[in-house]
Amino acid sequence: DWDTGIGGGLWSTGLAMARYFRNHNYEVRNNLERLRRTRMTITRGGGGDGDGGGDDEKGGAGVRALELGSGNGFLAACLAAATAGSDLLEELAVTDLEDHLPLMRRTVDANAHLMERVDGDAEQGGGIAVDRDGGSGGTSEGGTERRRVKTSVLEHRWGDFDENSGRGRGSGGDDAPVLSVDRKFDFIFGSDLAYRDELHAPLIASLDQYSHSRTVALVGVTMNDTKPVFFDALREAGFKYERLADRLMEPEFRGTTFGLFAIRRAK
Repeated sequence: DWDTGIGGGLWSTGLAMARYFRNHNYEVRNNLERLRRTRMTITRGGGGDGDGGGDDEKGGAGVRALELGSGNGFLAACLAAATAGSDLLEELAVTDLEDHLPLMRRTVDANAHLMERVDGDAEQGGGIAVDRDGGSGGTSEGGTERRRVKTSVLEHRWGDFDENSGRGRGSGGDDAPVLSVDRKFDFIFGSDLAYRDELHAPLIASLDQYSHSRTVALVGVTMNDTKPVFFDALREAGFKYERLADRLMEPEFRGTTFGLFAIRRAK
């Protein structure tokens, strides 16, 4: 959607990440299962906010995933497709600036067989389901129950937090639901996020804000527009990273300037 701006299209590493979700589905599911087991252990142990506990003691023990800088909602739909039919994902929060939200909502609604859109932050009272299926939204044509991941489309400006109200502060005011500042996610993902030097600090601030001690982030970048100073800043902020092996990339992305990086807290 050209009207949305730069986030309305599919960028280079977005396609690489989408194909990783699709063509390495077994590995993606195994990694999410490990994160789910970690979260279940943390929940039973009653860990604090730094370990993903606290609010996480409510509800199920599936993975809570956050997409930063979604633009069009495509990667969120790909992740939902990769986990279809399972209970690996408990919640999916899809975020960007306010002017991108309408396109993101349309993408979620177009994939209603995979995603159940809820108005507002799903963690804050569970949200209100928005049925775009023409029925109850919970059954297939044959009447069997379907698993769909609860999906919130939320405004979030990287590095912008409102500590007084306990909610992120965006440009949309009360009209645009925003990502709560006190959330913690098990899996954070996004592509082509660090393409300008001035975006590094706010992006890393959001990674720090929404990560607990065992969160894994998957970020796609290219050498053409993401300079080494981004990785220096990650290390300075207490993160470590590793590039996914070429065997996990499709042939056209191997041995090139494209890269998918797994990012974790160093301690």
